[in-house]
Amino acid sequence: MLQGLVTNENGESLKDAHIQIKGSDIATTSDEEGQFRLNLDSISDKGLKLLITRIGYRARVLDLDRQKVAGKALHITLQEVIYESDTVVVTATRTKRDIEEVSIPVTVVDGDEIRNSGSMRLSDILSEQTGMQIVNDHGTGIQVQGFDPDYTLVMIDGNPVIGRTAGTLDLTRVTVRDVEQIEIVKGPSSALWGSDALAGVINIITRNSNDPLSAGLSTRYGENNTLDLNGNLSLNTDKWENDFSLNRHSSGGYKLNPRSVSQTVPEFDNYTLNYKTSLELSDRLRVDTDIRYFTESQRNLGSIVENEDFTRILNSDDSREDFIVRPSVHFTPAERVDISFDWMTSFYKAESKQRFRESGDVHNSTTFKQYYNMPELQAGYRWDNRHHSMIGAGAIFENLESERFPGQPDFTTRFLFAQHSWTPSQRFEITGGLRFDAHSEYSAQVSPKLSSRYKAADWIQFRASAGRGFKAPEFRQLFLDFTNATAGYSVFGHSTVAEGLSRLQQEGNISRVLIPVTSLEEISAESSWAVNFGFDMNPLDFTRVRVNLFRNNVSDLIETAPVARKTNGQSVFTYFNVDEVFTQGIETELRLNFNRNLTGSLGYQYLDARRKIERERRVQNEQGEVVERTETSFQPMFNRSTHSGNVKLFYENESGWGANIRGILRGGYGLFDSNGNGFVDDDGESAPGYTVWNLAVSRKLGSMFTIQAGADNLLNHTDINQPYLAGRLWYTQVTVEI
Repeated sequence: MLQGLVTNENGESLKDAHIQIKGSDIATTSDEEGQFRLNLDSISDKGLKLLITRIGYRARVLDLDRQKVAGKALHITLQEVIYESDTVVVTATRTKRDIEEVSIPVTVVDGDEIRNSGSMRLSDILSEQTGMQIVNDHGTGIQVQGFDPDYTLVMIDGNPVIGRTAGTLDLTRVTVRDVEQIEIVKGPSSALWGSDALAGVINIITRNSNDPLSAGLSTRYGENNTLDLNGNLSLNTDKWENDFSLNRHSSGGYKLNPRSVSQTVPEFDNYTLNYKTSLELSDRLRVDTDIRYFTESQRNLGSIVENEDFTRILNSDDSREDFIVRPSVHFTPAERVDISFDWMTSFYKAESKQRFRESGDVHNSTTFKQYYNMPELQAGYRWDNRHHSMIGAGAIFENLESERFPGQPDFTTRFLFAQHSWTPSQRFEITGGLRFDAHSEYSAQVSPKLSSRYKAADWIQFRASAGRGFKAPEFRQLFLDFTNATAGYSVFGHSTVAEGLSRLQQEGNISRVLIPVTSLEEISAESSWAVNFGFDMNPLDFTRVRVNLFRNNVSDLIETAPVARKTNGQSVFTYFNVDEVFTQGIETELRLNFNRNLTGSLGYQYLDARRKIERERRVQNEQGEVVERTETSFQPMFNRSTHSGNVKLFYENESGWGANIRGILRGGYGLFDSNGNGFVDDDGESAPGYTVWNLAVSRKLGSMFTIQAGADNLLNHTDINQPYLAGRLWYTQVTVEI
């Protein structure tokens, strides 16, 4: 029998260290006190090699004489490695895994970085991450690997956030106060998470406190009369945990165009309530519940021109709210078996009302309601140290209520998924996954995925993955029935265009039909095949290099196109599967740990995003006849920057002072389609690149108080085409933690 103790360089016991006799399956882990025992009865060799590994520490190999060590206690000391991380992620595999063991590209933004940067909303912190661009399209959305915001699934504690406008989920709805970490998975994740995860997944993990009683309060005030108040409270016993947080966020808004009646961002105030509770009924049974509620009201001005000499002013009042509740049960009926069942219920509502300022009469009023229910059962089994399987099944029930969607349409999706991880050795792992989705409105989808990780040496590790993702047609793409009362154009979903066009013809509003509706094919889900390959490298103890190459091939992209001309000169639009797209590029990140007080990073992305363009051209053939030929090419897409990057430098010392500066760099991008050819031309259709610098300085006063001051967009960059950049924003903040 071999026994021993594993400690760090300070003599502190290390639990969960992995001890294995090389060349055999004999292995164990150290307990809470760092102690371990290994049975050597089946070992015949006199000499043996002992491999000791632990997350965050340098691996050791010991050459031992079996006869000399049998019955004796070993004392093994492990040396800490700066860039080996004990960060645990769940989004990539739906199971708790150390980030170093995950075989697909994952980025983790920890709570310390969020708090030190002074970020308040999800858009603030994501804008500073490599390979991610904030874009404005019916709200502030995120672009991942060149994909529009429609294609990235955003979750809070594993719960999908609903309520998209024209496909964009407005990231300013999500506060990042009391966030433990943000997990970003890039590339198709439909094999685990289904539709909307074609570009990737962003999962916000809120903070849990293990203290019996803890509380905190922070307040921040800045430019544009912006006020952010946040409070949290945790009450915990051995069996019952409770975490509350309440956030209030308000602003007076701002205007980037002085000639406009409306503010670029309106005056608003919102509230976010989070509550998480966990009750341990026994060693094998636990019940959890997550609750989130958000509500916001906005106030702005608008205008309509009734004739060339008279403009009428409108008072605009908008509101929106969303609610998420998910009870879940976790059961461990036997060792190595985990079963969970949860039921997520979510509701989103948005209302908009415009009144004439002079008379108070209603000019326009709209209401949008979305309901989302998802029961899910998941089971996992760890066969041994090398094999881990997971299966799951569930359903999604969605429906809408809105004037723009007659008949209150609904979707039903039933899904199955499975995943298996195989670790044939300490240095190599392979994971395969498959998901089947059966949707009520389009054909079933199968999403496979395969990924692997290989640790070639202690200082370098390779990752590779390939898979298919899909995106289901949205409600608007199938059921929309909308006519813009001011501009006069109409947009119909694929299922409503025949009835809508017939109605307009009967009313005498159609001058020409461009495409007969009888020739329209059934709309299909968008899909993407993708590959990612990269490596993590530690050439020096204080340096970490991460590189990832990616390629996404998208087919059946859904776009709008005119099917008829109206008598007022405007068009009637509907949705088609018309396009093919590819995005490819490379992401690199260099992290530097100069010393315990000073850390920094450099990030860069090269992106090539192109869409298929077909053009008819009259040419002369070999016989001299003039004929029409279709010319096909892949051309650059709008609103994509070929080059982008970031720079971060964080400093903290033992006396309590801290400072950081973060730079966001975005290269030029296509903005205007001045000639209507559908792609970016080299001359006159691009906007110049820009740089945004954010600065924060903080001081800890004792163990409870922290004061912070800073400036976002320090160089005061503004652009009417980037409305989320409000110019220089000074702020001060005070935080109290008990």
